[in-house]
Amino acid sequence: MQTVLVPFDGSPSARRAIQYLVDFSKEYPHLKVHVLNVQSGPKLYGNYVSATMLEQLNAGAEDHAKEIVAEAAVKLEAAGIACETHTAVGEITSELVEAVARHGCDTVVMGTRGMGSLGNLVMGSVATRVVHNSPVPVLLVK
Repeated sequence: MQTVLVPFDGSPSARRAIQYLVDFSKEYPHLKVHVLNVQSGPKLYGNYVSATMLEQLNAGAEDHAKEIVAEAAVKLEAAGIACETHTAVGEITSELVEAVARHGCDTVVMGTRGMGSLGNLVMGSVATRVVHNSPVPVLLVK
């Protein structure tokens, strides 16, 4: 595990994944972490939304994502871990899988439960989909 993607939504589970990497980096100091927050695109009904309004909604989602990943970056940088933050608006699982390839990640480290609705009781639905679709190993942190 050298280049890691961490999907981060600010949930307690995602924070534990960051802490896991902080602890892990003490034995593996050359760790490189890519922190990604994906915001779901706006759900639009009807033909009443202009292109400008859609751009504004997406820009607002990107701004929100930047605030979220900043929290993880502060913790990682304080521990001396090299990290980059990334944001996206779209379908969460496909954005995560694409980010693995784009950033050359060899592992995904993520929490088991995010900020979404109740979903699955044992493991969150996003974690389940990432485990099934990721081209690299996925380490889940409880």
